[in-house]
Amino acid sequence: MVEENPYETMVASVFDDRDVLTESHQPEIVPRRAEEIRQYAHFLRPATNGNTPDNIMVYGDTGLGKTVVTKHIMELTVDEAENNGNVLSVIIEDCNNDSAFSYTREIVNRLRDDDEKDFPKRGLSTADAMDALYEELNKLEGTVILVADEIDHMDGVDSFLYEMSRAESTGDLDEVKLGIVGISNDYSFRRTLSAKTSGSFAEHELNFGPYDAEDLRHILEERAVDAFRDGTLDEAVIPKCAALAARDKGDARQALDLLKMSGIVANEHNREQVAVEHVDEAKRRVERGKVAERVDDLTDHQRNIIVAIANAEVQERSPVRTKEIYSLYSAVCERRGDEPLSTIRSVREHLKKLEMRGFLTQIEHNNGRGGGKYHTYELSMKPQLVFDVVRTGDE
Repeated sequence: MVEENPYETMVASVFDDRDVLTESHQPEIVPRRAEEIRQYAHFLRPATNGNTPDNIMVYGDTGLGKTVVTKHIMELTVDEAENNGNVLSVIIEDCNNDSAFSYTREIVNRLRDDDEKDFPKRGLSTADAMDALYEELNKLEGTVILVADEIDHMDGVDSFLYEMSRAESTGDLDEVKLGIVGISNDYSFRRTLSAKTSGSFAEHELNFGPYDAEDLRHILEERAVDAFRDGTLDEAVIPKCAALAARDKGDARQALDLLKMSGIVANEHNREQVAVEHVDEAKRRVERGKVAERVDDLTDHQRNIIVAIANAEVQERSPVRTKEIYSLYSAVCERRGDEPLSTIRSVREHLKKLEMRGFLTQIEHNNGRGGGKYHTYELSMKPQLVFDVVRTGDE
């Protein structure tokens, strides 16, 4: 028996180019960030005139356009410098949980010719890597802007910034003028730097606030023109995706994920048009995917802790105090055959980290002199999402 070809029964895809809805797509025009672009240009203007660029820190939560705007303004700045008769080079590198050594190594090998991309992974110190970087940068002309995306993820960032921000004054860079742009979603990043680094780095700050529903609607409409075939989007789909994302964090990435997933759902149901009900299913899938992505970065102990608190919420015992969390966590460890942490204090440290990363909400209680102060915790997401992702069967 000949099997049926599944492609023969499929209607045409609703997409024209769904990659337009991905994070990696760089739009020619960046909508709804005119003020941030203007301020960015003001900070970068010295570089267009052949002067040493100011250092800049760009802050904002995930999905608020920091990287997209940075790439866009850097292209404009390079063009403006060229129009003014100056040479400007821009190096954009994601820190990606690197050490200062491995981050520096990546830049060195990017700047070297193909037959010289052999800067070693081991055997040399960070100081050796910095010397190699200075050597490569000095081969360039004019002005250089180094963009460190997710700079707060770099191990050894304090020393790196201190050395790089002083490289001209120490004579390590004598052929080029250097400016550094850091991008971070950690608004407290500056407080992690030493006093000497803060003084040397002396950066401008640029803050990206959340998008509102109207901003997100406009962004989605711009992308949808190229992403979907004509007539395949119900007129209510984009407003709903925008409203859902605005109600959450004002995150453009989330809004784009919702719109793309809505199209995927429509295709899976063999529909010729994306409808509002497809957005509802897309929302469930995106939520689960985001939680799964974040849970992948947790330790086994942290996973067991959020499962314990999810169990408490299902049993209507949330928010929960640390002592009770420790008991519930120990029970989860026992069921899974894991060795639990030996002290409540260790669990408390993990609770702080989980709260900082958005898995938990911490609630402070103050019962006066007699009761004292203490904290309770609850999940910042639905318990079922935790159970689905961690797959413990504890629900």
